[in-house]
Amino acid sequence: MLPTSHRDDLMHRLFLLLLTSLALLTLRMDSGAGALRATHPALAALPAELVWAWERPEDLRWLPLDVGVAYVASSVLLQGEDARVYRRASALLLAPGAARVPVLHVDMSWRRPPALSEAQSRRVADEVLRLAAQANRKVVQLDFEVRRSQRPFLARTIGAIRARLDPSIALSVTALASWCLDDYWLHEIAADEVVPMAFRMGPAQHALRARLLHQGGFTRARCGAAIGFSSDEPMMAVREGRRYYFSPQAWSAARWQALRSTPRSTIPSR
Repeated sequence: MLPTSHRDDLMHRLFLLLLTSLALLTLRMDSGAGALRATHPALAALPAELVWAWERPEDLRWLPLDVGVAYVASSVLLQGEDARVYRRASALLLAPGAARVPVLHVDMSWRRPPALSEAQSRRVADEVLRLAAQANRKVVQLDFEVRRSQRPFLARTIGAIRARLDPSIALSVTALASWCLDDYWLHEIAADEVVPMAFRMGPAQHALRARLLHQGGFTRARCGAAIGFSSDEPMMAVREGRRYYFSPQAWSAARWQALRSTPRSTIPSR
């Protein structure tokens, strides 16, 4: 039997080894979740507020210069083996010098489900790279909702875009709110910014709003830097630094002022 002093020394060494192992495991988990990911310089220089300008005529020359515009510049429809690109046809009027973030919106055909081929992924990446040349603040955004079975395709496509995109240009992607809550799967996504959309959250919207208000926003590692709101739903008091605003109707100065003057909710709206 070991002397008491030796036994205590052995227990102390085992305790230190256990602490070291736990620390290394925590570091690996945090790194895999993107907790240590640095903010891209282009995102750091982007305005703290942006409006989404969808595919419709928009005159945003009245918008304050410290508010940017993320506008749908192109759409891609994936169906069967095809990837059809539709460039913006609606007028978009902006003040000189306004921060512009071109957005590529991707739709999946339900009648002819897409093959999710490498050619389709490459076509989406090609269009994002083309739009990146229009970004006067070196940020481009991808708006792409997928079913659970299609997530690997989206992840591969984002990875391919990030690999081909100039390192000085930041890649932002939108996300369903559920992707940043219990259905979280974005921990290894290659985007530089994830924008969870805290609106149109389905039948559980009230419960989700209450949860987000209690948490102060999205707490997942890849989802805490930005958030998306809609002008026709109550804003929430959250800690996310950058806010994107969607409007179901064309923007106007009056609509913007109404949105800005409405107090942020601190309790869920019913």
